[in-house]
Amino acid sequence: MHGKIGEIECIDTNNDSTPSTNPFAIRTNDLYIGTTDGITIAGGHSFIHLNQELISSKILKIIRQQQQQQQSSSQLFRILTSLKPLRPQICQFKFENCIQDSSYADQLDTDCDIYSRLRDCFRSLFDESQCLSSQLKHQYKQAKKNEYEACGVTPSYESSHSFCSVHKFRLRERIPDESSPQIKGYECLCIASQNLATHKPVMKIKVVTVSLHRLFTLSDNSIQILDSDNLQLIPNIKLKNVATFGISTASDQYQGGYIDICVSTKRNKIQIYRLDKVNINLRFEISVQDSFISITMDDRGILACTETEYFAYNPSNNADRRSTGSFSSIFKLDDTNITTCFTNISPGQYLLNGPNVGVTTSLQGISQRAPMMFVYPPIDFIYSHPYLITLVRDYIHIYSYLDDQLKQEIPMKYCRTLTNMQQENIKNIIITNKDNIYLLEPLSLEEQIDQLLNSYRLQEALSLAESNCTSIKQRRTNPLVVSTKKRIGFVEFGAMNVVRALSLFDDIQIDFHEIMTQIPNFLPLNSPWPTIDENLKNQYSQWLNTFCDYTTKRSTEFSRQLDYYPALLKAYILTKSHEAINEFLESNSSHIPAEYCTILLDAKCYHAAAILSAAHEKHEQTIDIWKKLVSNEYSYDETFPGVSVIAKYVIEKTMDRAVAFSTAEWFLIQHEEELAVKIFTSKYQSEANSDPFCTDRVINVIKARSTALTSYLEYLVFKLKIESDQIHTMLVNIYLDQVLSKSDDSNEQIRSKLQAFLITSNSYRVQSVLSRVNQTNRLRREVALLNGKMNNFEQAFRILVDELQDFDYAEDYCVALSQGKSSGDRKIVAHILFKVLLNSLNKNSEKITEVLLHLLTNTEIEFDFIDVLQQLPSHWSLASLSQIILRALRTYSYLQRSSKIELALTRVHNEKLHTKLNQLKCMNTLINEHRRCKQCFQPFYETSCVVYQDGTQVHAHCAKKYQSNQ
Repeated sequence: MHGKIGEIECIDTNNDSTPSTNPFAIRTNDLYIGTTDGITIAGGHSFIHLNQELISSKILKIIRQQQQQQQSSSQLFRILTSLKPLRPQICQFKFENCIQDSSYADQLDTDCDIYSRLRDCFRSLFDESQCLSSQLKHQYKQAKKNEYEACGVTPSYESSHSFCSVHKFRLRERIPDESSPQIKGYECLCIASQNLATHKPVMKIKVVTVSLHRLFTLSDNSIQILDSDNLQLIPNIKLKNVATFGISTASDQYQGGYIDICVSTKRNKIQIYRLDKVNINLRFEISVQDSFISITMDDRGILACTETEYFAYNPSNNADRRSTGSFSSIFKLDDTNITTCFTNISPGQYLLNGPNVGVTTSLQGISQRAPMMFVYPPIDFIYSHPYLITLVRDYIHIYSYLDDQLKQEIPMKYCRTLTNMQQENIKNIIITNKDNIYLLEPLSLEEQIDQLLNSYRLQEALSLAESNCTSIKQRRTNPLVVSTKKRIGFVEFGAMNVVRALSLFDDIQIDFHEIMTQIPNFLPLNSPWPTIDENLKNQYSQWLNTFCDYTTKRSTEFSRQLDYYPALLKAYILTKSHEAINEFLESNSSHIPAEYCTILLDAKCYHAAAILSAAHEKHEQTIDIWKKLVSNEYSYDETFPGVSVIAKYVIEKTMDRAVAFSTAEWFLIQHEEELAVKIFTSKYQSEANSDPFCTDRVINVIKARSTALTSYLEYLVFKLKIESDQIHTMLVNIYLDQVLSKSDDSNEQIRSKLQAFLITSNSYRVQSVLSRVNQTNRLRREVALLNGKMNNFEQAFRILVDELQDFDYAEDYCVALSQGKSSGDRKIVAHILFKVLLNSLNKNSEKITEVLLHLLTNTEIEFDFIDVLQQLPSHWSLASLSQIILRALRTYSYLQRSSKIELALTRVHNEKLHTKLNQLKCMNTLINEHRRCKQCFQPFYETSCVVYQDGTQVHAHCAKKYQSNQ
């Protein structure tokens, strides 16, 4: 296109700018276009206006094309619109050619009246290094400025001397006109531009907006990185001697805030860089024989190609940077006329261009798919599920990846690039030549399926519908697949392929429940089955099994008739196992009347009868059936889970408490003490004498059974948190009995439980327990704990430290005593232990010193470190006290800061309360004889009252009375 400015070299788009959560939002995408622009135009508003006129006329033209294309029934894609970049039309020639190139001299002399001045003036002055003085240099610059203005270019020459630029366009779907809402349109606005300061075209452009918002451009064998929002160059980051590059599509980098870049250099090197917000670092480098012309990278590896050969690289699991592996050849093309290109089909799967075929392969060079045959050799292609869009000479061919067939041919001359653009659930294709940008939108799957069904390509239509599903389970539920199968079924049924039609109807769950009434002796449903001889039983089984399987599979499709589930139950009784009957009743018993229990008992389905009774809350009848199964009054039912199901039922159901208590007593008779205790504990509500599950009554029932009594008391104490001295003391005595009845070696576990209870409980009778413990010398630790419970901490610690020398337990006991106490009380307990250890320092100096150091550095124990440091032995070294001093400094620093913060927060809170009080005082409250107090409902006889936050007004004395009752 001689004599024009703004040839499109490459294009890319962001695919994450469309808000997918708002279906009513206008869809927008940003296009990033690399152009050959000559000199950057500063006065761009007039050119934008010109360009908008071009766009508008082009859209009208394309809308007419679209309406013509919609009349064709064989199209899968249609061109929605084409856009033109910014293109001023004032000057006929590029002024840089006017200056530097004399090949058009004759034409320029004829057509450009200022050419001679440009040629004669600027050839001698083009190199500013010839200017020897600043004044002369300024005159030369002013002369250049004047001559460029004469060519119709605004005076921004000083800001840029390059030829290549990047433009950012905002592509947005138009709101359809009310007169023609079915016609789509797009509008395009240039929102940013950036001159790259390079002399060669932009060969490649890639945008990544998910993690870092970066734009990568390749021009003049250099990669420059820009901010994708404002197109500002990122300083100090530039890669040179680059042949091509690829941006990694690995998903983990988006969360990591970095981008991996694979670069092919002119020096036959493959370099992997990692770019973050401020730096770019070389991760590793691989040597290759030839420079690559195209390359892509994902989390599986790297795929690249030269002009005649494809290569793959699998990253090594070795973490050694020097062990990077090498590229392996996938295959080589013998014909140099075949263009090497590839596209990504799925993670780890690629389609490579071969000799008139497309080869699907992995990075290992393994192909599990037959090659795709091309009608014409493609120049480039791109995959947009489920189609492959190929670029051939003067045409765009669209192949189906499902059956490898050519589906559509679109005339399109001089195309350069193909780019995917994601919009909601539609993948549009951007096609460019050096002048225009075309937007190619696929028809919806519904429209494509309509075309295939109209041409009786049924299996192809079904394959297209199923291709949108990622799993077999999705195919069963996807609305498009279900509707397609239904339509295919109707077509097949009309063509008398009834087997295929019925198979499809069965797959999509068409209703056939009328067969229920065709089985003999099935009605009435509430009557038992008659005696059926063996000759008819097989026939009945086939009928009923078919009925059960069919209706169970499609139960959600049937209307909810009152006799539907009873009919299924009756069929199950004769054909299904007891397990199947129980499973059916557990999910559907609420739809079956309780009178069907008689039918189940008659068929010896005893557990099933209990399930049905339980569903109708006939608790006594349910428990009675299960008791008879346990006592063998009913014959054996292999589906009965055992007595545990009775306890579970009593615990979970709300029933008469006397029935539940009698069932628990029955469990004690059956020697099922654990189940009985579960019922006693779960049904506890209060200590009322009228409640059968009050603690006194339950303890009186189970007091002869020590295991049950222990479990019950532990539940009352630890779960229900009942603070009764009788219950706590009884539990302590039970623990003591268990400890004293065993030897020291075998009672450690129960003794630990006793000690923990002595520390945590505050409700047992300490003196009573202490008098019993003092009767033996085996329980000195428990004596210490009881002294501590009476706040005789010094005596408790002396027993632990001096008598038992159990220093670790003494420290743990100090921590336990500090739980739930104020800071002052915690310090008192800690200092008592500290003094006891100091007094014992002479007995075992080395061990006590170690214990003291560990105690003073324990962050769970609080100390007054000034007092502690004063009492420590003076001969201790500073090295041994370093940790103690460090903790002391941190503690006092923390206390000082927290007190300041607390004071500041209190002051802010008081100011807010004061402000709120002033606001309340300024509010007017209307009081008259018609208003009544909301508490005593008496009228107001005085003006003073209390107003709550919700505006309710009460007497002052009523408010005081209410507050005192709270």
